[in-house]
Amino acid sequence: MMLMPARQEVAAAAPSSWLELPHGGWLQAQLSQALAPHCAKVFGYYLARVGHLAHELELNELRVRHQFSATRSGAGDIHTDFEYWPFAEGVLDAVVMVGQLEFERDPHQVLREMSRSLIADGHLILAGLNPLCPARWVGFWPPHLQQLPWRGRYFSRARVCDWLNLLNFEIVASGYTAPSLLLARTPSPSFGLSHLSQVLPAVGSWYYLVAKKREYPLTPVRLKRPSKTPLNAVPAVQRINDGGRY
Repeated sequence: MMLMPARQEVAAAAPSSWLELPHGGWLQAQLSQALAPHCAKVFGYYLARVGHLAHELELNELRVRHQFSATRSGAGDIHTDFEYWPFAEGVLDAVVMVGQLEFERDPHQVLREMSRSLIADGHLILAGLNPLCPARWVGFWPPHLQQLPWRGRYFSRARVCDWLNLLNFEIVASGYTAPSLLLARTPSPSFGLSHLSQVLPAVGSWYYLVAKKREYPLTPVRLKRPSKTPLNAVPAVQRINDGGRY
């Protein structure tokens, strides 16, 4: 399968609230429940929530003293460009990014910025819409192409894992959640997929990743001095040319 380049010239606008998504309140609760056991293992002093969806997400299990949200505009503690954001190297203990990578012009650069600002062994909690779920077929219907959440660029969990591995992140947990067709008119959010998701978790409309930034120290290699050549290893021709002094 041919992959399209991740970088694009113009990015679509990201959702500014969970209420803009079909069954948004239910999606928010499902994702919070899936991340709860992993957030209980995250602690530190500073945590950044990237994007509006991360700003609204309830993660009460996080044991981080100072939490703030970073958005491009609107509600948020800091307004910034995620491709070049104003945090020094190694100052954040954790970063939470939900439904934002799909609406970035250069997602590679955004992940590099997240990595740069994290301390060693810092956590990156990332969640996005699953492009391989049944709900993605709904997005191919022409009236839905320019609507949320379909107007973004969606990347598979495996592809994002590859990007994080190149940045020396270790994936410590991952999974799928919120099986749904993302149709507001369905009688229930998980209509037709609730039982199937127990056998095939990949039908979840959202994937999540919990990664830790690893920094491996460089180990100096001691250079070995070349050993002296033994006498019997010198070619006979060379011994004769040197006057037979050997």
